[in-house]
Amino acid sequence: AGDLLPAETPAERDRLLIATGFLALGSKPAKAMNVNFDMDVVNDQIDVVSTGVMGLSVACARCHDHKHDPIPTSDYYAMAGIFLSTETMWGAAAHQPLTAPETPLHVLKGKQHYVAPPDSGAKPVLNKRVQARKKKPQYVYPAGTPLAMGVREKKKPTDCKINIKGESKKLGPSVPRGFLTACNMASAPKIDAAQSGRLQLAEWLTADDHPQTSRVMVNRIWLHLFGQALVRTPDDFGVYGESPTHPELLDHLATRFRREGWSMKQLIRSIVLSRTYQQSSFCEADVLDADPDNRLLCRHNRRRLDAESLRDSILSASGQLNPNPGLGSSIANVDELVNTAGNLHLPSNHRSIYLCMLRHSEPAQLAAFDLPDSTKPVGQRNETTLPTQSLFLLNSDFLIEQSQAFARVVLNDTKLKETDRINLAYQRAFNRVPESFELQRTLTLLQDLDQSLQ
Repeated sequence: AGDLLPAETPAERDRLLIATGFLALGSKPAKAMNVNFDMDVVNDQIDVVSTGVMGLSVACARCHDHKHDPIPTSDYYAMAGIFLSTETMWGAAAHQPLTAPETPLHVLKGKQHYVAPPDSGAKPVLNKRVQARKKKPQYVYPAGTPLAMGVREKKKPTDCKINIKGESKKLGPSVPRGFLTACNMASAPKIDAAQSGRLQLAEWLTADDHPQTSRVMVNRIWLHLFGQALVRTPDDFGVYGESPTHPELLDHLATRFRREGWSMKQLIRSIVLSRTYQQSSFCEADVLDADPDNRLLCRHNRRRLDAESLRDSILSASGQLNPNPGLGSSIANVDELVNTAGNLHLPSNHRSIYLCMLRHSEPAQLAAFDLPDSTKPVGQRNETTLPTQSLFLLNSDFLIEQSQAFARVVLNDTKLKETDRINLAYQRAFNRVPESFELQRTLTLLQDLDQSLQ
């Protein structure tokens, strides 16, 4: 609800507007091909808010009362009214409907019984281009005008009718806009008839007596720092979710999180300075047998790099990483990208956070290493060990190029001794010098290679 909050400066206003992109980044299938488009967008927004912020799968109640958690269908459509009264991704593209052709393509193709001369179609095409240049644009933005994906209030907020079995053509009674009744909060704000209710929803989610939001956020931060969350099902705090391994710790951190103004930096600082976080991953065999899953936090978890961190670390080790943001977006060059999704993934040495992430066409450098499904919120990534990952590391052009760049860095200084080169390689790859046995093994390997090449 950043667009509804007061701002003291233009920069703060921009940040608040950008924050509403949280609701606008979902999957948007073609409207002309989907009669349930509007409700699908609303369902996506309900899912990302309820799962991401409250740890509850409210979207399950679109068609029926939730099977396990106390979330009736009426609660779903009470929240749906809030987002149905919100205009998503407003702008020129949002107001240009995508319509299906009057005659199906296969019918038109069936009527083609002749071959036209090569130049017969040139004149109509040129005429259309001339007419297009004469038209006045519907929207004109001054050069350099900043744009952002986001949401705003609709002019006429409305309540939502229950879609029986989730079908938008089978409507039931209208449900007043509201929140989940299961939370049973005394401080639930009232929604003004002239407002969508997004601001009140944000106030409700961040109220001191809300039982979910602060715990869910603390749990997610703990997950990213330790590799395992206090609640092992970070997207499900409901009946079928796991109980917290340390409920008192979760409550303490959640209370502290709210008291310190919902500051993630303060929370992260307090956790990483703790003795628990600073433990080694090493432990004695009897301790490992007693607590193999490390639920008692007797040691630090060994962590695997995620796909983005793995790619960035490879670029960093080879000296090829560009830490600066990329210039512009691949999507902006739409004329060059029609029907060629692969062109979006042009070679780039920028950080992975700046790569083009196209749904259903992920960058190959990331897709092999458990990149999550970008069409839905994912609280915890899968961790797999597959042959395709090893094959990618052995054969991909990206890894071969970075290996060659790494070798050039190590071999560039001809004055270095073999031991110095090995130390340099270890420092760049592992951020440490090699142990004595590692140094000896590497020297032996180099000697064997020299002999085999002679």
